[in-house]
Amino acid sequence: MKSGERFAALLAAAVAIALNVAATVQLFTPPSTFGYRIVYTDGNRVVGVDRGTSADRAGIRAGDRLDFSRSSLHDRIVGLEYQPPVAGERTTFDVSKRPSIGLRMTTLVAAPLTAEEAQHATFSPLASFLRLTGFAYIVIALLILLRRPNRMTWGLFLYLVSATNVTLFRFPVWFVPIAQLASDLLTVAGPIGLAIFAARFPDDNPTGWRVWIDRLAIPVGALFVIPNLAWDATALFFGGSPEPWMSLGSVAGALALIAIAGVTLVVAYFAEPRVQRQRFVWVMAGVLFTLLSYASDWARYWATTYPLATSDALVWLAVALYAIAPFAIAYAVVRQRVFDISFVISRTLIYTILTGCIFAVFAFVEWLAARVIEQSGVTVVLVALTAIGIAFSLEAAHARIEAFVEGLLFRRRHLAERHIASVAAGLPFAENGGIVDEALVREPVEAYALTTSALFKRDTAGDYLRNDEPLDAAISLRLLGTRRSIRLNNGDAVLAVPVFARSHLEAVALYGPHANGEDIDPDEVASIEAMCAAAGTAYDHLDALRVEREIARWRRLAERQARELAKLRERTSLLGEHLAGDDAHGNGSV
Repeated sequence: MKSGERFAALLAAAVAIALNVAATVQLFTPPSTFGYRIVYTDGNRVVGVDRGTSADRAGIRAGDRLDFSRSSLHDRIVGLEYQPPVAGERTTFDVSKRPSIGLRMTTLVAAPLTAEEAQHATFSPLASFLRLTGFAYIVIALLILLRRPNRMTWGLFLYLVSATNVTLFRFPVWFVPIAQLASDLLTVAGPIGLAIFAARFPDDNPTGWRVWIDRLAIPVGALFVIPNLAWDATALFFGGSPEPWMSLGSVAGALALIAIAGVTLVVAYFAEPRVQRQRFVWVMAGVLFTLLSYASDWARYWATTYPLATSDALVWLAVALYAIAPFAIAYAVVRQRVFDISFVISRTLIYTILTGCIFAVFAFVEWLAARVIEQSGVTVVLVALTAIGIAFSLEAAHARIEAFVEGLLFRRRHLAERHIASVAAGLPFAENGGIVDEALVREPVEAYALTTSALFKRDTAGDYLRNDEPLDAAISLRLLGTRRSIRLNNGDAVLAVPVFARSHLEAVALYGPHANGEDIDPDEVASIEAMCAAAGTAYDHLDALRVEREIARWRRLAERQARELAKLRERTSLLGEHLAGDDAHGNGSV
């Protein structure tokens, strides 16, 4: 990844984390309210006032319109709910009863939630947990991007980080417009990233009409950001309600991009073979969850859809689905291994789950002390005891969560890795080369459910052949240069693994992808490389045995010839003595 891309990714993650930290801190502050609810796109028209609140006592009623044009920036921030008020905080604005009646300046004082409003409060253990899941999204998205940077993972990163976008934060007045600008950019980045991810999923290679979606996602998103920024600028700096084009552009832009992403995934789903469709199910589920959440979130800005969009059942359903959606897509990426990032997910999930559980425990303790016990000093004691208990049980909790995550997500792969490791341990003791050849071809295919495998062995001329079929010379040259496995981009094979015996490339093993279309991930590659290294040792051992047998055969032949030579010399000596004896008796020369 280039340094500029890395900086942009880290900056986006840092902004999202900062907003989430601010929102998490705010969860521990008992919420307060002014008591009114308004529809922003209808001239800030009041649609409801809770009894007994400051707005009720000030005479504000449904149908009134609130005008913040003469209010201060602080009053607009809390009055228009850019950040939640605290108890005793004031806001001042003009109230118009009817178009024919002039404005009346009104000041409201925020008070703790009434019993009727408490059921809508975001301060609860469930809301705390949903908020804290945002940290897991950010960490997973950042690790995926940093380990496998490409346009598709950038799209997934933008979507997952955008999914953590929050508005429940409190900053100094001067900083709120900056924070809102960052929030707007995250809001826009999410649908753009989702459209790019859908166009390139799962191979990071869009084809046909998906190429246009991939190309137009950013330009359309750039247009989409204009009404969002104009809306907030109008409200914060001028105290007005958004123009129709602002609200229509914001709502329609978000829903259109998500709808396009959903349609793209559905079409791609039916275009894939049946064996590969399982990878798309969870991704499409995540998109549909997001679509419902976005629809309900934006629908509350329109008067006609406000009652349904703000109903208890739909609000909590949308919040729950929105929290589940990134997990659904992450599950498809990790469990189905859409692309090879699972080697970094296991540890990440352990620490994010552990951190989330710790935060959730403290959130529950705070809520229990503030809402149930309500006694002075009890909160501090409970938090202290909880911290001590967590400190003593942290190591055990980490071990249990690690075992749970490993067993849940990676059990089958670990069994396959252990099987390959046991095969690799036995290969150096193989009694013949046929056993090694068969292991290289068969074992990875069966263990990891790969589609194909092939083994090319070097002949006396230095070529690599399989049943008289030659290997592409470029592959063997690359393997000789890298001396480790390489990825292939064409044909049925996706991975080439060298088998070195000492310094010689003895064989080349080619492997295809998983039967369901998934790529071979780095952990599996490392396991296969270890087996091929053991095969190289086996080949070297068998070659050494062959040489030893040849040496022994030649030694035996030499010894036999030496014995025969000694016998011939003995016979020659005897013959010489015999001839010499005949000459001594005067028989003359023979």
